Amino acid sequence: MEQAATEYGKLEFEDLNYATYLRLDRLLALQEPRSRPPHHDEMFFVVIHQAYELWFKEILHELDYLPHHLEEGSVSRALKVLKRVRAILDVLVRQIGLLQTLTPVEFAGFRHALGTGSGFQSLQFREVEFACGLREPFFLEFFSRWPEAEARLRARMEQPSVYDHFLRALAREGVPIPQRVLERDVTRPHELDEELVGALADLYRNPEDAYHQVLLAEALLDLDTAWADWRSRHVLMVNRTIGGRPGTGGSSGAAFLESRLDRRFFPDLWEVRNRIFAEGS
Repeated sequence: MEQAATEYGKLEFEDLNYATYLRLDRLLALQEPRSRPPHHDEMFFVVIHQAYELWFKEILHELDYLPHHLEEGSVSRALKVLKRVRAILDVLVRQIGLLQTLTPVEFAGFRHALGTGSGFQSLQFREVEFACGLREPFFLEFFSRWPEAEARLRARMEQPSVYDHFLRALAREGVPIPQRVLERDVTRPHELDEELVGALADLYRNPEDAYHQVLLAEALLDLDTAWADWRSRHVLMVNRTIGGRPGTGGSSGAAFLESRLDRRFFPDLWEVRNRIFAEGS
């Protein structure tokens, strides 16, 4: 790996072209269907899931950059990052439609080639959830069979989430975020805090010159909504493809996915709606 990186680094500017810059020789060699005899639709399945992982990588790249803008107080740049993440998630939701072109018979024709592989095992998918604040120790235990993956997920859990950085940014601008929220144990999932909901509701009602903060909160909800859209579409796709059968890799399939449809990254921002309409706008 290091040798390959060194050789790539030695390429002179004039030697770079579309193929060498993108390392297409390596990228296009990574699609290796395993069904024997080869099943036509397995290549399609592999390409889609590899594309998902590339986009998850980019989402994490953006979310890791977001705290820098929040700490600098650059809301406009933070909004740009969130806009890009939302656009990527829109692509991922639409990409599920590609998988829906597989009939049950076509998927069954190569499903055995997956072995114990399952989307349930996507480390980067869990990293996105952990980065946004949805932290469940269960998944650490699940990845314990893969120490490097477990270490990456644990590192995510031990860092402030996107939501933590957002609330700290609001506090720096004078929004009365409860101190216990700012000093919370970041390894724990976010839990609804009524005082925080009240502070956020007041911000929505009376933003004065801080409407950019409301826009930032709404952009976070856009992200949360897009992730929820993906979950919902994914459940339908799994039901359409394998019905109620168990998933590969030991998961319960659609039943497990359906049990997670109500998960939200930013519970207080959702509860703001209830507070505003309960008290009158």
